Amino acid sequence: MEKTFLVSGGGTGGHFFPAVSFLELLREKNLKSIYVGSYYGIEKRLQEDIPSQKIFLDTKGFVGKGYFDKFRSLYLMGKSVYELNKAIRDDFIGVAFGGYASLPVGILSALKRKHLFIHEQNAIPSLTNRLLSKKSTLSFTTFYYTSKFFKNPLRVGMPLREEFLSFYDKKELQKEFGLESPCILVMGGSQGAKALNDTAVEFFQKTNFNGVIIAGDKHFDEVYNALKSLKRVKVFPFFKEIYKLMKACDVAVSRSGASTVYEMASVGLPAVFVPYPYAFHNHQYYNALEIKDLGGAKVLEQKDLNLQNLIEAIEDILKNLEIYSKNISSFCIKNEKNGIILPQEIMLEKVLEIL
Repeated sequence: MEKTFLVSGGGTGGHFFPAVSFLELLREKNLKSIYVGSYYGIEKRLQEDIPSQKIFLDTKGFVGKGYFDKFRSLYLMGKSVYELNKAIRDDFIGVAFGGYASLPVGILSALKRKHLFIHEQNAIPSLTNRLLSKKSTLSFTTFYYTSKFFKNPLRVGMPLREEFLSFYDKKELQKEFGLESPCILVMGGSQGAKALNDTAVEFFQKTNFNGVIIAGDKHFDEVYNALKSLKRVKVFPFFKEIYKLMKACDVAVSRSGASTVYEMASVGLPAVFVPYPYAFHNHQYYNALEIKDLGGAKVLEQKDLNLQNLIEAIEDILKNLEIYSKNISSFCIKNEKNGIILPQEIMLEKVLEIL
């Protein structure tokens, strides 16, 4: 009987989008797959982007909740595992990308003694993946640092959209956006980041740099109104083809979520990382630190983020731009021709080897 890939990962975009990249590869290879997510995560809103059959379960987060909500989450988790077991009739392989939405697949894989493969995006693993790694056949990681947390790690990098590896002429992209070098890209994650936005507004008002700010829906009007007189600065609430902006700009100022870090590495875009200070176990700081140690980025903690420090960090990168670009690019896994390999392809190859 043909095995089905039971793929999960959701709750937030950081877990969901890597799962989608893996599912797209499975579809390309004509391998059967089912996506499992939560009714309450980002995956439900973006279900049209899921390239496979899908199952949504009544699962909710556990970490940071009160006693009653924790008890309810545990009850819903047990119920979800039961419902998933009823729904899956095929022999399956579990592939979990983390987040509370991954637990039913992980638990069911363990109970039925099926192969379970996990992927941890961040340098510091989530609670979900720490638990699931005890039963996993192999634990894929994005960062080198993560290997110390797992008994069976293999670093593959972060699943990417193929567009990040496509060729785009930088000058043509700058022409398309009305930009010139040196150009600074400021992005605070999918929701934006007020601390980055406020400093970026002051930065562009008091310097002559070209730039792009991904301000987030919540902060867009405020940032746009502050900078609308500066034609050399573009402001967007969100930008789906972010790979184009990354390839058009010279330096980024950004949070250091795992997807963002690996995407920048794939296009050789050095960064000033300002880690989100309230992330679980401060994982964004450790994400950024690994790139800093490679010589591909500067790290400014949010408490140290001000105009002068930002200018100094950006100017230092621009003075050594080629070196910084080469160093951040070295974070990606490459083939013998020095071409970047899509991490999801490495994952699938290893899974099929084991099966």
